[in-house]
Amino acid sequence: MSSATPSVPVLSLLVCTKGRSAQLERLFDSLLGQTRPDFEVVLVDQNEPGTLEPIVARYRDRLAIDHVRSAPGLSRARNVGLARCRADLVAFPDDDCWYPDTLVAEVVWLFAAHREADAVTGRTLDATGRESLGAFLAADQAVDRRNVWFAGNSNGLFVRRAAARAVGGFDENLGVGAATPFRSGEETDFLLRLLGQGRGVIFRHGLAVHHDQVAEAGRHRRAADYARGFGRVLRLHRYGLPYLAFRLARFTASGGRALLRRDTGTARDKALWAIGTVAGYCATAPD
Repeated sequence: MSSATPSVPVLSLLVCTKGRSAQLERLFDSLLGQTRPDFEVVLVDQNEPGTLEPIVARYRDRLAIDHVRSAPGLSRARNVGLARCRADLVAFPDDDCWYPDTLVAEVVWLFAAHREADAVTGRTLDATGRESLGAFLAADQAVDRRNVWFAGNSNGLFVRRAAARAVGGFDENLGVGAATPFRSGEETDFLLRLLGQGRGVIFRHGLAVHHDQVAEAGRHRRAADYARGFGRVLRLHRYGLPYLAFRLARFTASGGRALLRRDTGTARDKALWAIGTVAGYCATAPD
């Protein structure tokens, strides 16, 4: 696919990247194999200037790449990219995920078949087919406030551009690199704001993007960071104290079962999730 065609893509792939090169090339290689090639890549770069130029140069004659820069923060970068997207449909692949060959075609077909949906979500699987980056719903269904927590992550989020802009993009106080303690939750917050506008969101179990399992190194730090974002989203979207108590009880029960198995790592993770969730829920709103 040359950078000159197509003039109007059917899907914009908004890729925010920092600190990765080999993984980004893996993603680009997977895009070269797509059965439907009429898409664009909006590459939002947060590296030192010039870092990615050799990679972009190698792919520019085969992928339609719009290479732009952004200040730090994943949600900020996504908002920069949203303003550049030309297609009616937008995806948010991580720079270390990769796409099955039919993914673009599947996404375009799903939106054509479900005109009532402003967003479609799917699962994230590793190379062996195991779920990665979270637990997911077991069957196709509409997404609502009850099940949104298991409806996917940003790798498997696809949205109509008009709807993404109508809700104001991503909350820049949430997500990796934000200037707040809330280092997660931006995609769930985004979906909840879509739902709050009465927009349709559907989950499709068979729709999958690939991503490696998260490394064990740093797992406790991630648990603490992600928990604060989770708690913040609960507060922002008015999940009351009974729901907070329910989720804390689940963390406590899971941690207790882990201790019985002598799995101290998981027990510690659950404790950090409980503590961080309360901290995020009770935190003062950022300026």
